[in-house]
Amino acid sequence: MDEETLHRLQAEIAEEQERLRSLQELFQGASLPDVADEAAHLEAVRFAGALAARSARRLKALQALAERREEEVRLCEDCGDPIPLSRLLAAPDCVCCRACQALRDGESVKEED
Repeated sequence: MDEETLHRLQAEIAEEQERLRSLQELFQGASLPDVADEAAHLEAVRFAGALAARSARRLKALQALAERREEEVRLCEDCGDPIPLSRLLAAPDCVCCRACQALRDGESVKEED
């Protein structure tokens, strides 16, 4: 992985860490004046919890990608071909190459030039 790519990846890791910290702050207890406010707050906390879990998974995948050695490759679960670094940078927790993911999603696959 070249220096520019590694730097970009480290910036994404820092951004994801900040996002996770912000989401975790929403879990702090607050005494609210009425039931409606309390219910809205609890719903926001539940939503923030789901976002925090997603953020934590992405952060873990980004960190694993940053620590990856050049010779390590991730293979597509469907076709067995190596997943390109560009795809891993865009979706660090992906398990399929772009073409196989498109098939999984029911999309048509465009031929690449």
